Amino acid sequence: MRRVNRHLKPQPLPQRNGVDAVSFVLPDAANPADDTFGAATVLDYLAARFYPHARPLFEERFERDEVKDAEGGPVAPDAPLVGQKIWYYRQLGQERPVPFDMPVLYEDEWVMAIDKPHFLPTTPNGSFVAHTALVKLRVRENNPLLIPIHRLDRATAGVVLFAKTPEARAPFQTMFERRALSKTYEAVAAPIPELGVGDSMTVRSRIDNAHGQLQVAQTGVDFLPGDVPPLAPETRAEKRKRHSANLPFTGLNAESKITCLATYPRQDAEAWQPSCNVSQNSAGVKKEHAPEILSTTEQRVPSQLAHYRLEPHTGKTHQLRVHLAAAGAPIIGDVIYPEVLPSTETDPELPLQLLARSLSFTHPITGEALTISSKRRLTLAPH
Repeated sequence: MRRVNRHLKPQPLPQRNGVDAVSFVLPDAANPADDTFGAATVLDYLAARFYPHARPLFEERFERDEVKDAEGGPVAPDAPLVGQKIWYYRQLGQERPVPFDMPVLYEDEWVMAIDKPHFLPTTPNGSFVAHTALVKLRVRENNPLLIPIHRLDRATAGVVLFAKTPEARAPFQTMFERRALSKTYEAVAAPIPELGVGDSMTVRSRIDNAHGQLQVAQTGVDFLPGDVPPLAPETRAEKRKRHSANLPFTGLNAESKITCLATYPRQDAEAWQPSCNVSQNSAGVKKEHAPEILSTTEQRVPSQLAHYRLEPHTGKTHQLRVHLAAAGAPIIGDVIYPEVLPSTETDPELPLQLLARSLSFTHPITGEALTISSKRRLTLAPH
């Protein structure tokens, strides 16, 4: 039996089925700069802002005593708006289930590593709350303290680390912040003409999140052939000097090493082999039927493919996706880069061909050298 640690920190509202209550700071009606949506009370404000056409959803929360203040006391629906912090349970919508398992790749007293499938979000975000790796693991492992140390995009599969206790979270997150580990990914995309099998290149750029946009903004892209020293992070002295001058960081902040492992015709991809191993996509379709499935997206899969090893030296949003797209080889199955494709009711038939293959690091608590590897395979990996 695996050990589960318990160091519970009381919250105004307990977790429910693995889902945390959310906190929210209300506006102050006495402050002209705060937008109260014309409301004078807590209930009126919450209904006006979040559910103007479904006020009973919040009325029922108050009736069930599910709206608390920061100290855990009940909040009256007719309480005035004075800038107080409240806690309540979010309204869960209809979510598409992801019928995959999440095998444990490594576990000790402090940390757990799982093999995340495509299409499963790491944490609650937007329309996905209950059907996320974090919530499912909390319920499965009976451990409400689980928290991800890092994240993978919903479309990306592979190794994800979770801290099992609050005390374990900080040393592992510090390890990521200081880049004291090696991350290896695999991808399938079109061949990059100047990159032969066994050759490597490094892509450097500046990546900034664009508010309200699915795509990130990328500038200053540079391609360096062969092995090059990693991009030096900003030193503490440089950061202090910049902060004292109230200046933003404007340098390059993203770097990835790309190595071509193989090039091959599309028919040599694993998905085109009738005898390939059986797995499922998020709609529960078995991969043994992949030739028929992929026929509908075949026009977006080039006749020649390349299998890449990717080593990100930094961890910016969508970094590997935009770096390969900038090199003229967007990852097969990407619905965001180089252009955003129309969304549909279901997940794409062909998953994003990006896999977080391994993490290598020295355990920050035990000092043990570890390499944790995914056991998954990309659909279009060479047979």
